[in-house]
Order: sequence, then structure tokens, then C-alpha cells
Amino acid sequence: MLRGERLKMEIILGPPGTGKTTALLELVEQELDKGIPPDRIGFISFTRRAAEEARHRAQSKFRLGATELPWFRTIHSLCFAALGLSSSEVLEGKKLAEFGDAVGMNISSFISMDDGMSFGFTQGDRCLFMDNLARVKGISLREQYNQNTDDIPWNIVEQVSLNLAEYKKVKGLLDFTDMLQQFADSEWSARLDKLFVDEAQDLSMLQWRVVQRLAKGTSRVVIAGDDDQAIYQWAGAAVEHFVDLPGQVRVLGHSWRVPSAIQPLALEIISRVRHRREKKWEARAGDAGVVKRVGRLDYLDFNTGEDLLILSRNACFLRDDVMPLLKSDGILYEFRGATSVRQSLVEAIIDWEKLRKGEEITVAEAERVYSNMRAGEGYARGHKKLPNYKDREQMVNMPDLKIAGGLLTDVIWHDAFDRIPPSDRAYMTKALRRGERLTRRPTVRLSTIHGAKGGQAEHVILLTDMAARTVRECGPSGDPRTSPEEARCWYVAATRAKRQLSIVMPHDQRRQYEI
Repeated sequence: MLRGERLKMEIILGPPGTGKTTALLELVEQELDKGIPPDRIGFISFTRRAAEEARHRAQSKFRLGATELPWFRTIHSLCFAALGLSSSEVLEGKKLAEFGDAVGMNISSFISMDDGMSFGFTQGDRCLFMDNLARVKGISLREQYNQNTDDIPWNIVEQVSLNLAEYKKVKGLLDFTDMLQQFADSEWSARLDKLFVDEAQDLSMLQWRVVQRLAKGTSRVVIAGDDDQAIYQWAGAAVEHFVDLPGQVRVLGHSWRVPSAIQPLALEIISRVRHRREKKWEARAGDAGVVKRVGRLDYLDFNTGEDLLILSRNACFLRDDVMPLLKSDGILYEFRGATSVRQSLVEAIIDWEKLRKGEEITVAEAERVYSNMRAGEGYARGHKKLPNYKDREQMVNMPDLKIAGGLLTDVIWHDAFDRIPPSDRAYMTKALRRGERLTRRPTVRLSTIHGAKGGQAEHVILLTDMAARTVRECGPSGDPRTSPEEARCWYVAATRAKRQLSIVMPHDQRRQYEI
């Protein structure tokens, strides 16, 4: 799989919306029809979402149980299972925070389950990120440090790396990168007959070594990806390696997502990348779609009821510009899997309405109602007729106990729930008056471009602002248009739209991506 390695390989290049995963699953189906046992087929992907989608689709299509597809996994999950590890042996979560305490550094303890990278903005987080990045790229820590010091003194970065290695050794722990390294160096015995690799453009050199180990002894290896959509080079993705891979190439030539009005814009963006695999593909047939340019975000109508995705290069613009605007208009939205109104509050409102109607709720539901009311205030104002359970153990032991409805007052929830901040109360009230249903998933989603990889929407609103730090990282020229990484990123953004792409002009012309 690596250069110099001779291996018969098929490469499927899938431009946006052309169905790479579907094409791979069709090949899996052919192998199953030939009698290849499901547990002798490997299907790995860069992201957990993609791996789970592939496994669920395969289970449904081929009527298989989850245990019959043991090697449909992300690379990290596969290495974890193949090495026979338990969660107690993995350095993550609280154990990572404990390491931070041991070395006197603040570490957020968030590790991506997809690529094993440490994310966060504390000095400890950045040191861990640098250490991990060097290992997945197969270079020395000093070499990685010289590429980007992140304004941290070398002695601190070096000491964190040394302390991390010693801490793992003493505690008998592995981090996610250690899993990859151990598996790549192992003599894995559970041989596969066929290997399929999805989203291969995002693999690091260390992950390619894992693929090489998996491929030993196989009679067929199929790699699917698109170098034009490789947006994780900052996290170690070996894009150049993917571009230069030898093998029989097939291009999926028809997009089921990108309309003809948006395709030329996307192709102009990606043409800024010099070293890439050329590929021709047709836009979606039918509705030509539309590209609009608007001067300001608030010129747009968010109340159309259609599937709407708002994309930004940096999360700060979503927090500072988009969220306040949506809240002022009473528009519900979803960001990073969470809705703008917390689910527990929505459920408490539903419980309150049951009580107003004279219905019953459980003790646990009553507690949820209580949590939004100041202690004692509900009784004083006649809003509560529920038992005031002080014995918490009793509450736990009676989860199904029913509390009778019928309040002493018919006051509505936003008067009774006096622990809700006034701004949140006003936001929810305005949303309800607009006809929003709190129990329904919002039609408006917010995401960074990197977070939206693999996603799509009927209408995409694209902010062209860039953070100052992101612009500085575009190279000596400071011009984002000369950066291959930025071209791929904005190409991915433009090709998320199924019908309309609205491009919002930046606040500062000096910090933007020109489209």
C-alpha cells in the first residue's frame, strides 16, 4: 500500500454526491454473492458516522446481524478490537484529565473517536495535539514543532511528550495513536479475503500502515475517496500519498446532489489546487439550482421551512453572528448535535402541560418540572400541588410513582418556570409564536465546514469570513486563494448544497475566502 509496495488495488474516485459508499457496498454484495463469509470482509472508514452507516446499510441489505460483520469499523475501532483491548486500558476522558493534573497542565480531555486527535485550545491540548500529529505523520516531534510552534516554547512541548510516554508506561495505558502503531507492527492473524476502504483521502501515513497490515493476504483491495474533498491535512491526512497511489482507477461520474448552477463555482475553486487527480463528473439532472450573493446575513430569510445549513470556516462566526441573529428572530437551530433549546426543558414543558390538563406524571417527571422553579416559590405563588419529596433515595426507589395533575393555578409554563433565564424565555416564546414546534428537530442547522463533511442540505448559506489565525496559517503570502488546503475546504462547503447556495460577503475584506 505504501510506495514501493506491490499490491493489486482498485481506486474509486467519488466527486461530491456520487455515492462512494454505495459503490463500495455494491462490491461487498458481489463478494457475498460469491460466497465470501461476511467475517472475512473488511470495511473501514475514517469517520465513525461513515462506518456505522456502512454497517447498518449492509445489515439491512444483506439481512445480517452486527456480529456477522465484525470488521465493518473505523480504523481505531478495528485496532481496538483486534488487539483485544478494554476501555480501562485507553488513555481518554478522566484518565487524560488526571494526566494533566499530574504534570500541572490544563487538558480538556476531549479526544476525537474518529482520528484519535486531541482537540482544545489550552496549552496542554496544543502540546498533545502536536505530539500526536508528529506520530501519525511519521516524523519527529522536533520536525513537527518547526512546522508550527503554536507559540509554545520547545522545552514545554518536549517535556509534555516525555511525561506522556512515561505516564502511559507506568499506568499501562495506550492512547489512540498507540493502538494504530501496535496494530501496524503486529502479526494480525485474522486474515481478510477482501478489504474495502472508504474516505481514504483522509488517512494519515500511520493509518495507511494499518491498511497495509490489513491488506496482507487479501485477494482484493478497493480504496474509495476523493482528494478534492481531503480537508483534514491539518490533522495529518496524507493527501499527496492518496493522489499518487498506483492502481486501476474508476471515476464515479454523476452527482446526485450538486446542481448545474453550483458545479461551475465548485470546479473553479478546486482548480486552484495544482497537484490533484483530474476527474470529470456531471451535475445533478433536473432543477439547475441557484447561486446567490448577499451583502449581509440578515438579508436572508430563515423562515422558509426548508432544510437549511449555515456553514462557517470558523465556529466563532457562528457563535458571535449567526446564533444571536437566529435567537432574536425566534428561530430554532441545531449545532453539533444539540438543539438551541435544551431537551430537558422541552420535556419539562410537556410535563407541565400534562399537569394543567389534569393528567398524571411520574415522580421523575415532577422533579424535572421542579428543576425549572425556584425553591418554595412555586408553593407561595400557587403553582405547585406536587409532594415536596426531600428524600432523594425515596425518589429513586419510586420512579414509576404517578403524581396527580390539577394545579391550583392555570398559569402557563413561562410564568411558572422562573429559573429559566429571561433571554431564553423570550426566545422560546417568540419561537412558539412563530409556529415553531419545540419537539420537532429544527430545520436550521449550523456547522463549521469541517463538521459538515459528508452532510448536505437543500439550501446552504456560506459565510466567507475567516479567523485571523486561519488566514495566517495559509502560508507566507497570507492569501487563502493560494492554499490547496483552503481550496479543498471551500470546495467541500460549496458542494453541500442540493438546490441553493447563498454566499454571504465578509465583515472584513482582508480576512475572507474569495469565491
